[in-house]
Amino acid sequence: MSMQSLSPSELLAAMAGGDQRALDALYRDWSRKVRVFAHAKLVRCGLDADAIAGEITVDVFHDLWRDPLRYDGRVEFVTWLLTLTRNKTVDQIRRHGKRQAAEDMFSDDSTFELEAGMHAETAPDPLALRETAQRHTAVQRCLQRLRNPLQRESLTLWALEDLSVRDIARIQGAPEGTVKTRLFHGRLNLKSCLERWFVQEGGRHG
Repeated sequence: MSMQSLSPSELLAAMAGGDQRALDALYRDWSRKVRVFAHAKLVRCGLDADAIAGEITVDVFHDLWRDPLRYDGRVEFVTWLLTLTRNKTVDQIRRHGKRQAAEDMFSDDSTFELEAGMHAETAPDPLALRETAQRHTAVQRCLQRLRNPLQRESLTLWALEDLSVRDIARIQGAPEGTVKTRLFHGRLNLKSCLERWFVQEGGRHG
């Protein structure tokens, strides 16, 4: 049986039967998403984000191996997986003495890696490559500069993970209306930051 053709639920069922190959397949398909999501929350807390994100990723999949049937299929797998990742990240931040940063993740008062999305076969010209790299850098920096961590998280999940407002609300444990408000203000703040960034860059290279 090829593991590549199986859904997450089918892989988890195979893991419940002790199939190590299913765990390997699930890890291959989803570990980067878990690591990047955790890293985005850790990077602003003054912690070793790379190392701790790696620990969280291992911990998440260890939990799945120990109890693969804990996922009951009532929500999308990615929503459930990122909720688990989010909770473990908060625990790690608190464990490292950054309680306030952890609490801010649940407060409205208070980086995500982006892929360029280019394929080698398209063979973009050097100018297009430079413009894409500039946009990539701008979005990265502006996401990191968003002061409200829940706006940053909402934008990350909505724009980069392509999750619905309902799924984001489940991950954040918030009403859908609250998520819509975070997305609205987050987009405004991101747009303002990007406009300033491109004006500054244009002045530098003009």
